[in-house]
Parts: sequence; structure tokens; C-alpha cells
Amino acid sequence: MNLFLTSGCNERCAFCYAETYFERPVEPNRPEALAKLLGHLRAWGALVRDADARGDMPRQWEPDHDEETRTLFSSRTVNLLGGEPTIHPHFEAIVREVAALGLGVIVFTNASMPGKLAAVREHLWTVVVNGHFADRAPALPLEPHRIHANLPIQPGHDVVAALEKVHAAGIRTVYLAFATPAGAKPGTYYTPEDLPAMQAAHRAASAFCRERGIFLAYDCSFPVCVDEAVLQTKCTSVPVMDPDGFITICGGEYFHEGGKRHVSTFASLREVHAYTFRLIAGLRGWASRFDVCNACEHFNARCHGMCLAFRVAPSPVGRRLPVHAT
Repeated sequence: MNLFLTSGCNERCAFCYAETYFERPVEPNRPEALAKLLGHLRAWGALVRDADARGDMPRQWEPDHDEETRTLFSSRTVNLLGGEPTIHPHFEAIVREVAALGLGVIVFTNASMPGKLAAVREHLWTVVVNGHFADRAPALPLEPHRIHANLPIQPGHDVVAALEKVHAAGIRTVYLAFATPAGAKPGTYYTPEDLPAMQAAHRAASAFCRERGIFLAYDCSFPVCVDEAVLQTKCTSVPVMDPDGFITICGGEYFHEGGKRHVSTFASLREVHAYTFRLIAGLRGWASRFDVCNACEHFNARCHGMCLAFRVAPSPVGRRLPVHAT
């Protein structure tokens, strides 16, 4: 499960979408705000424990698992996302609660606050550092094998220079992504004309990682047309929970009418996934902005259409979504 703690950040990366699509300020340092968030996490933990007791949860990840089985397996972990999750005033308490529920904790961070991570290091499974700040990774209080890098790039960027920084930091697992273009400005998208530059960047990244023994993996925003051999993770199907306990998917928050439902309204984890998969089916049913994508055999199957950014949403667009009562 992805938990978006805040859209706030202490950096200003041009490619970041958080402030555009997750318009939620940093929670004030109020005890009642923390109590509510911990209650939502306990509700999620109860769903996971019940699914485990029923035998619904796979014990290990297998590459031939179908999408639903993989997402059920991923329910055992909570990915703390932002913005920058470590700037949340209750970050340490949230990590401790997730661990106490028997769930794994993975933090996606710019690594600017190693002290916050040090305070909860025994509870962390993995820390995923933004690769553009990889030079901060050696100061993190974790063993090197527990530090990975997520590397968002854009066509024309010097991917080798970015990977050099990752390699110098001792990081040996990298998740490559093509970041939202032009800082996620409305109406700005990659086009089919960007494909040769994307393929060139991927060839350079593949060669670099192969020569230096780095495991190259892929974010779900990595389009199949860049390299059909890439195994997509389909992380769009992983449920997303906001600090108020409402669940959606990546893309559901800002595209899908009725795309939010409170964690307390679900009777089982399978019901959660049935709900999120219905949202995905609806989003995948929309056409791409580009005819070349609509004609592709992978579109709406292996390819998400750049994490749904290329979809033609039905009008009216941009209305706020109705929510279920807590």
C-alpha cells in the first residue's frame, strides 16, 4: 500500500507531480491528527491480518504471479511517499506504528534528513533514495543493500551522469522512470517524437548498469515502447491511502469520478483490490492522446500509457471527487 503523507517537500524538482496532484499540506503537529492517521493504518493492518488468516496472502513473490496476486503480496508493505515523507511532523511515530502492525516499511526520500531515518532504522525494510540526491545516501544509517535508488529522468537528460552519482554512493539497485514532462504542467505530455531519445537514454542506462553490476529495474511509468523486453511492475494497481484514510489508485484521485473510498468501509483485502481494479479498468478504457498508442498491442495491457498521463479523460475534467463518509 502506498501512503502519501504529504505533498510538501524541502526540494523543488522540476519533474515532481506531488504538489499538482496531491494537494495536501503537511499535517500540523496536533495529537488528534496523528491519532486519526494511526487509526487508518490499524484498519489497514486488520485487513491484512484477516487476509493472512484466511490464506489469501501469498507467502512470497513469484514472477509468474498474476497482477492481483502481486498486489495482494505488496499489501504486506507500506510505502511512505510524498512530497518528502520525512518532513512530516509525525514521521517517526507513523513508522513505528506500521512496524508494530507487522507490516514492512519502505521510505521514498530525498535523503535530506538522515537523523529522522536513524531514529527508526530498526523498523525500516528499505529506503529508496531519489537518484539525483544519491550523494546523500552514504550518510544514511542503513546497510548498503537496504538502500535503493529511484531515478526519474527525461529525454535528453544525461542518464550516465546521474547513474555515476548512484554508483559512487554504493547503490546497486536502481528503478528507472521517465518523469512527468515539464514539471507536470497541464496539457504538457511526451509525444511519439520523444521515443528515440527515450530509447537512447535506456540503452545508455542498460550498458552502464550491466558493466558495473547494478540491478536495473523499472518504475511503472517506464513505457513498453522504449523496450518491449522490460517487465512492468504495474504499481498503478497498488492501493493508495491519503492521511484521511481514503483509498484510491495512482490516477484515481485526479481522474476518476468516485475514485476515493474510506478504508473503514472495506470488509476484506480482496474487496479493496476488487475496488481498485475496477478503477484501473475504467482508466484503461480511455483512449490515449496519441493514435500510435491506441494502435499498439500493449496499450491497456502491459502498458499503462505513461502511468495514465496520456489518457483522454471524459469531460468535465478537474472536478473534485465525491467521498464516502468516515
